[in-house]
Amino acid sequence: MVKSKTLLKTYRLPKMPVKWMKRLNKAISLILCGVLLIGFGSCSYEPEPTTEAVNLTFSTDTLQFDTLFAERLSITKRLKIKNPTNKAVNISSIVLRNQSQAFQLTLNGRTQSSFSNQLLLPEDSLLLLVSANIDQGDENNPFVIRDYLEVVNQENSQSVVFEAWGQNAHYLSDTILDCDARWNAEKPYVLSGTVQVDSSCVLSIEPGTRIYSATQTFLVVNGSLQAEGTLENPIIFTNDRLDEPFVSAAGQWGGIVFLEDSKDNYFKHTTIKNALFGVNLNIFNPDNEPDLMMENCFVGNMAISSVISLNSDFAAINSVFYNTASGTVSHTGGGSAYYTHCTIANYFNVAREDPSAFFSDLAFDNNDNEILAPLEVQLLNSIIYGRITDEIQFFEQQEGNLNFSFSHNLFRSSISVLSENNSISNQDPEFVEVNEADFRLQENSPAIDDALPTNISTDIQGTSRGTSPDIGAYEYVEIEE
Repeated sequence: MVKSKTLLKTYRLPKMPVKWMKRLNKAISLILCGVLLIGFGSCSYEPEPTTEAVNLTFSTDTLQFDTLFAERLSITKRLKIKNPTNKAVNISSIVLRNQSQAFQLTLNGRTQSSFSNQLLLPEDSLLLLVSANIDQGDENNPFVIRDYLEVVNQENSQSVVFEAWGQNAHYLSDTILDCDARWNAEKPYVLSGTVQVDSSCVLSIEPGTRIYSATQTFLVVNGSLQAEGTLENPIIFTNDRLDEPFVSAAGQWGGIVFLEDSKDNYFKHTTIKNALFGVNLNIFNPDNEPDLMMENCFVGNMAISSVISLNSDFAAINSVFYNTASGTVSHTGGGSAYYTHCTIANYFNVAREDPSAFFSDLAFDNNDNEILAPLEVQLLNSIIYGRITDEIQFFEQQEGNLNFSFSHNLFRSSISVLSENNSISNQDPEFVEVNEADFRLQENSPAIDDALPTNISTDIQGTSRGTSPDIGAYEYVEIEE
């Protein structure tokens, strides 16, 4: 066996200049001090705090929490307490003046009702984390809880206002509602889990009622849901977080699901927003009699769709379906879809391929079973528009299954036939502000005076349609600056 030889070569290193050596020694000293500081704390340095009172500064003079439902913890907000001077300050106490239990304080990882003897170095700051949790009270209307954070150094007391608006509510979680339940506007309803309307039962919702739902919450209707708001007192379905950014975020709750036994469902002057989807129909009773009728409604800002209808019958009048991450309205597997004086507009701030409106005789259920049935679609005096080239699409698996009629609409589409029957193709409807979901018409809109007169005498805002109505959910009115 032959052993290999390792050849070692000696290199002469250049001498390090003196000034570099001094820098290196200083760096080594700092590193050693850091190691010692971590291990033993022997290099720590705390300046003596001043004996004079100092006026500290705060990142805000009022820390406010928007409307919170009783017994629901808020988001955490930050309050910076700053020392603007070149002297260290000893904060002798940080405490709530009224010792309110509604506010929770966290400093340096510790959650306590108060803190004492906090050293604040020159031109440094402390970060106080604050959250709110309000107990259920006796008031039905929104109420305010207010306290004052007192920060004291050398008997100099400064304060920051803490304010939280509370709202009592009816709480429903994973429950089947009493048969023929009635909800009113006295107090909001806060839902979590799955809340069900049983078969042969009716949930009636009165004008002005507000329904707030937690994450992954679904209202499931086996019977009937009849929500009849008014222009002045609409019904609102939304998420239960009313602080930014949640108050305007899509996908904050599940949506409203209608199952096979459901019938006689009706929404009027109702807003449904910020869910995964607005309404999901799985009724399988395609008799061309609407299983769900929507009138003067707003349904949008959804993480999936506003309307999903599988082999069901749906009708909408004077309603706006808007801004969804996927297709806005989808009718598949047969049934019927009637849209009159509606605006279906998708300007959601994500890239998508699905059109604003999709109609197909074919669908697949959750078990990948094929559903194939005739689908009747009627579009009258409606706008279907958005950011992609084809905002309305059709699919017919079996010839003759798709019965489509339309007149006096405004479409964004490359399908040439959609410009027939007094309809308009690919002309911008000139909405007021799509980024703010304001789909009223501007004065130059091609939709003005171009609809077919019907017995629908007013628009979604109660404005008279007159003898020359406009296409879409809105009649044009001059916008006041």
